[in-house]
Amino acid sequence: MDKQLIYPMAEKYQEYLIDESKFSGTADSISFPESEAEISMILKEMKRSDTPITIQGGKTGIVGGAVPLEGHIMNLREMNRMKEFQRQDAANGLITVEAGMSLAKLQEVIARETRKNPLIWPPSPTEGTASIGGILAAAAKGTGAFHYGDTRQYVQAIRLIDGRGKVQYLDRWVQADSYLLDQILGGEGIYGVITEATLILVPDYEEKWGISFFFKELSQTDSFVQGLLAADEECQNNIIAAEYFDKNTIDQIEARKSNMAKIKEIPDVEDGNKHMVYVEIGGSEEEIERTAAILMELAEESDSDAESAWAVSGETEIQKMHAFRHAAAETANLLIEEARRTEPRITKLGTDIPQKHKTLKEAVELYQSDLNSEGIDFCMFGHCRDMHLHVNILPKTYEEYQKGKEMIGVWIKTVQHEEGKIGAEHGIGKLKKKWRDYILSEEEQQQMLELKEVMNPDGIWNKANIFGDE
Repeated sequence: MDKQLIYPMAEKYQEYLIDESKFSGTADSISFPESEAEISMILKEMKRSDTPITIQGGKTGIVGGAVPLEGHIMNLREMNRMKEFQRQDAANGLITVEAGMSLAKLQEVIARETRKNPLIWPPSPTEGTASIGGILAAAAKGTGAFHYGDTRQYVQAIRLIDGRGKVQYLDRWVQADSYLLDQILGGEGIYGVITEATLILVPDYEEKWGISFFFKELSQTDSFVQGLLAADEECQNNIIAAEYFDKNTIDQIEARKSNMAKIKEIPDVEDGNKHMVYVEIGGSEEEIERTAAILMELAEESDSDAESAWAVSGETEIQKMHAFRHAAAETANLLIEEARRTEPRITKLGTDIPQKHKTLKEAVELYQSDLNSEGIDFCMFGHCRDMHLHVNILPKTYEEYQKGKEMIGVWIKTVQHEEGKIGAEHGIGKLKKKWRDYILSEEEQQQMLELKEVMNPDGIWNKANIFGDE
């Protein structure tokens, strides 16, 4: 190779041994390819020595999927270009981008290209630095998932280099490709590396509002959320997102807000308010006003103080509320980092368990009772329309960490028994493999292993994700 593509691991690359799960690993070398040709050359070199490759994007995952346990790291940060934009008609479009592009950059590019007739890519993970390749590898959804649906339906095509070095182009318009494409999305890189993707764009709402409602009691919050679910039809599907925050989450954000540029201007939460529900709505001015009136009435019926609600409109203000939602996860991660200074064996402990047959009160109390009985700190936030709450356990000692892991296992088994299956919005990666059988059915696992045997027979790509070495 005339150009140096592979670098031995050194101190300056230590940040690439860890992701947002705070799980860390080890590697012998690292690369930052700028094209498919360079990826192919690196793959060929690694195959000569049977060296496994861990694929990385923005390293924003929380299940250790981008953390290497050995071998080579391939980080796609340099592959961040837009390849093509197509306006199909006034209401739809396609954009082709390289896999290393961040979600934030993608949103900027789409906004620039569709300024006159705004379009959006609906998947909305809260971390803007997440790479498109990483989002697709995990089939990550975000706050608008209940409204917009599965991430897969907004992917038209991908290019992928499999473990044999073969470049594959899969297009949803080709019937035979569609099934395979949906299997690869969410496969966490075990079939190969996604190099670029053609994404389906849909119309943005004419106008958006965000309203944050506050409650003193969980029962009041529960009443509001149940009313919110019942009001969906009346609101003509104008509710884009509904996010719950418990008091611990609110307190953590408030304590650090002054140091967070994007949210420091947001008003302080009034004393006594222990629960918050942020609702985002979209539509015409008339539709939004009607929906907002319904929500305000629901809040008042649930004993929320209308005067304490935050109401914002316009993209700039909406983005501040998105930043507030992101701060929920960010502050939890900061607390884990603090704990790791005295106990480096601690990693992020967070749940990813939808409980569609429970009310908010039932879901929250399931977690609260166990954690409070052990005296372990936690914070709770997440999507309350499908009761997909994320509980972040915040241990201070390794003993608490071990108890937290045991609790998650019990919750997973309990919910799987009640629901039939649990979700994995964040993926399985390396940290949740012990619960794989509760997340994936035996048939799903068999299908994945069969496809992996065809596309990545030597297991060179992401060999320790979902299956493989612990």
